[in-house]
Amino acid sequence: MTTGGKRPQAQLDLAPEENAPPRHILRLRNVINARPFQYAILILIFANAALLGLETLPPIRENHLALFLAIDRAFLVVFLGELAVRIYAWRQRFFRDGWNVFDFVIILISALATSNLFAALRAFRVLRVLHVVTMIPRMRTVVRSLIDSIPGILSVGVIVVLIVYVFAVIASNLYGAAHPVLFGDVFVSMYTLFQVMTLEGWAEIANTVAGTHPNSWIFFITFVLIGTFTMLNLFVAIVVRVVEEDSEHTEDLLVKETDEVQLEVQALRREIRTLTALVETIEARGREPDGKAE
Repeated sequence: MTTGGKRPQAQLDLAPEENAPPRHILRLRNVINARPFQYAILILIFANAALLGLETLPPIRENHLALFLAIDRAFLVVFLGELAVRIYAWRQRFFRDGWNVFDFVIILISALATSNLFAALRAFRVLRVLHVVTMIPRMRTVVRSLIDSIPGILSVGVIVVLIVYVFAVIASNLYGAAHPVLFGDVFVSMYTLFQVMTLEGWAEIANTVAGTHPNSWIFFITFVLIGTFTMLNLFVAIVVRVVEEDSEHTEDLLVKETDEVQLEVQALRREIRTLTALVETIEARGREPDGKAE
């Protein structure tokens, strides 16, 4: 004989994710990543930069140095607190990001520079301003692009040195006897040609040499065209190309992350619908009348 009674409610075993951070950590991360928090830190960085610049003015340095140092220490405390909060929010993951390590190093150096034990490093407090690089994504892209372009820049730099060396040897042989100050030997010639390459005062140098060698304009114009306009434009082209590649890569990553988030949201919605249907089924069975005894 079967006796009626309430059927026990089924319990769903929804164990939390093992590696999921606590709820207060997630909330803390959301606060750190929020725009108001980011803008507040940016304002403090620019204010600190302005303070460090004003501190170099003689009237302020003589009359208000103690006040400015106190305000600077207050800025340092805020930045150290922000760094500590970020380390607490991300724990070991914080040091896996190169930009976070960069922040940690520059803030640590600025903290040491503020200490009386490292008075010689006081000028390095301004490194704290570089914290703005990690706060603005586009600036990170530019810095990353500059770092990525170093191999190409080094290659072009070697070519530039070779070109300057070749022209320096030619100039020493052609103009060294008449102008030893400008082209006395290959090293003096390389220094002079470097000045010509920067286009700073190169007309005076060319006119000086033209006084004894009227056809020297051919040499200088050829060097300026090859060494300045062509090679320096190569530097710019390399940097621009790398910036474009990094920007496209960043956009691809953002698109990929957006797609992944959308897929995760869709999966979560399907799971929620499944769980909702399961809960409704369990509740419907719980409301069924008790079985009758036979």
